[in-house]
Amino acid sequence: MSRTHSSTRLHFFASIGLAVALSGCSPSVPDTLKIGVLAPDTGAFALRGKDLVNGAQLAVDELNASNYKIQGKKVKLELVRFDDKGEVDAAKAGAEKLLADGVTAVIGPLNTPQAVTVVPIIAATGIPHFFTATAADLTGLGKGNAFRLLANDDLQGKAMADLATGNLGAKRIALVIEAGSYGRGLSKAFEASMPKTGARIVASMEVGSKDEVTPAMASKIKAAEADMVVLLAREPQLMSLFASLKQVGHTDVTVFGTNVVRNKNVAALSIPVKAMYATATALDAGEFPNGQVFLAAFSAKNGAPPVWGAHYAYDAVYALADAASRSDTLKPADMVATLKRIDARTRVLQNMHFTESGEQRYPNIGFYKVDNGIWRMQLVSASW
Repeated sequence: MSRTHSSTRLHFFASIGLAVALSGCSPSVPDTLKIGVLAPDTGAFALRGKDLVNGAQLAVDELNASNYKIQGKKVKLELVRFDDKGEVDAAKAGAEKLLADGVTAVIGPLNTPQAVTVVPIIAATGIPHFFTATAADLTGLGKGNAFRLLANDDLQGKAMADLATGNLGAKRIALVIEAGSYGRGLSKAFEASMPKTGARIVASMEVGSKDEVTPAMASKIKAAEADMVVLLAREPQLMSLFASLKQVGHTDVTVFGTNVVRNKNVAALSIPVKAMYATATALDAGEFPNGQVFLAAFSAKNGAPPVWGAHYAYDAVYALADAASRSDTLKPADMVATLKRIDARTRVLQNMHFTESGEQRYPNIGFYKVDNGIWRMQLVSASW
């Protein structure tokens, strides 16, 4: 064998060896995986927003401490947060800022009005987008990259109709609806699921997201002799509903709300009506088998347990990290496809399995009643 030929063969095998050595650490894997969180840190929904941020941050800290790797390369996770103040314009600006900062995925926003604007903005990039907003049409505003962490409002509306008329025996129902996609979407699903006989809707009115339920509206509810008020609006409207019903003397009535009013602040109120119930698309962390471990870690880090939903953002980070480590590349389309293919490894939720449309495959809805300052679960189901 000639010296030149031997040298060529050695160079060839050396090249193969170098390629094999590098194959476990793709040059496409970054040193840092940035995750954006778009949630209110100020404003009416600040407590919930801070919980989402703190839940995501806890997951980031745990993964960084675990020597997290992608394709054999150690990668640091970094949280990039933006305070959207619970406002549409701020949420739009926040989404654009997070994308400009080069995030790999986004968690948030918290509520539907902001999500309606944000989902298409993030869809243009194709990166994974997780959110807790529940309006049924939101996943359709994305381009296959929108992933809902909870049940949607079509299912919640159907559950509320079943519970109101079946479990609670309501006969004359008044609807108080937030003007906009959140309240109207819930109302449409609720009305479509009402039984054909027996119970009926005797009054229906809309209220702006920043407006109050007035005594005039409460008088209309009283005149209709409603035995239940279904509130498809938020905590500020609930407070004004209570005050107005009390003012007009119509307190022998049940109020039934949604997940946006099922929190500790509402449970701690002096409830001026016959009873207060709510559905919840977000179950408490303590209601899952592994929830107590999360609650202990969250409280130790933040000085208090979460008010709402922190474990959903926490597990969204874990789901993203799992998808990143199991994807062939970190290209957005590959990440999205992986999230739809796998049963993501989460820490609190019993499953996080997305359908092709980005909805949860097994979305739980809980049913709760305020009892001595606590929301007590009456039942939970994923089948309605």
